[in-house]
Amino acid sequence: MSAILPLEPAPKEAHLRQVQDVGIIRAQLHKRLQLDDFPRVHNPNRSARTRPSDLLETRGTRAARVFRCPCRNVSVKTGGWKTKRVPPRYLGQPSPYTHPHLIKHGEVTPGLTQTEFELRRQRLASLIQAHAERLSGSSRASDSTHVVIVLSHPIRYMTNDIPYPFHQNQDFLYLTGILEPDSALVMFGSGRPDKAVLFVPRRDPARELWDGPRSGRDGAAALTGLERVHCTEELGTVLKSLKGGVIWYDGSQPCHPRLHQTHVRPLLEGGAMPRSLRPLTHSLRAIKSPAEVELMKEAGGITAQAFKKTMAICRGDIDEALIYAKFDFECRAHGANFLAYPPVVAGGNRANTLHYINNNQIVKDGEMVLLDGGCEYYGYVSDVTRTWPVNGK
Repeated sequence: MSAILPLEPAPKEAHLRQVQDVGIIRAQLHKRLQLDDFPRVHNPNRSARTRPSDLLETRGTRAARVFRCPCRNVSVKTGGWKTKRVPPRYLGQPSPYTHPHLIKHGEVTPGLTQTEFELRRQRLASLIQAHAERLSGSSRASDSTHVVIVLSHPIRYMTNDIPYPFHQNQDFLYLTGILEPDSALVMFGSGRPDKAVLFVPRRDPARELWDGPRSGRDGAAALTGLERVHCTEELGTVLKSLKGGVIWYDGSQPCHPRLHQTHVRPLLEGGAMPRSLRPLTHSLRAIKSPAEVELMKEAGGITAQAFKKTMAICRGDIDEALIYAKFDFECRAHGANFLAYPPVVAGGNRANTLHYINNNQIVKDGEMVLLDGGCEYYGYVSDVTRTWPVNGK
């Protein structure tokens, strides 16, 4: 837990080009997004071949735009199509309908558009292709079918039906923008796994009465711009249809044990060991786009204001718990989702304990207090440490 301020943008040549259009989906990828790629998966709600008119609406003669990632040989062409309308109801996460003050049309999460998430998936596909060719020492690796599997986190419970606050698997969030539990992303393709399928929980009025609304297939498709969205129960069937390819999956410590056991493990049995996906995903996440830098700045700005407000309440003897509560309140009051980690609020010599998180002692008049804290703002966090005298002198 060390300070990260000030926040500096990544090198210019490593940036994604700023994504400005908020309502346009990829035209050049549309032909590759057909349900015919899953001949063994029956979907009673769609025809055998999904027509463009079933998916998107033409936007007249609007000129297409090409967004290119300079650090990879990846580009996404947009224009000519309009995204689906987000359902006018609550989804499993904020949407332009319920949170217009946060999310614009065409964004999946605040500040991050459908196009940016598509670029991330395409960059990962290119990275896997290049990595496979290096491992084989031949370009013939492009003939192999690659299957990428990324699972969300599950809901975890402290006791019976009392859940812990949900926190999404960051790799899954990076590639999809989906904040719901019990979800999955599968990417596949010959040589370059550039076709994506999203799996989300089925809408269930009984469960939604307890756990809150779910996006469902229609909501997730409209929010993310992905054309193939299935219910999570169909994950095993889709993976079975893709058996025989090179699997990219981190299964040594599955982030969702139930989905792993039920749907992924049968695919792995009797086959080659899967290749680890995490190092490739983390190498992509290390390079921030301009939109990501803005989100990091927002998290840093919220944290800076929370520190100032917290310092201002300190007078004489004060409970560490009160400092903790004030910092938490100020972060949330200014838009943070929650704290990035349990903060260290340590008065006097307790500051010498690196991970002191009890935060339950009195800081006496004349002592110094150390606060190591940060907040999370839609997947981007801050981490700041400051020390000050509680009496202001």
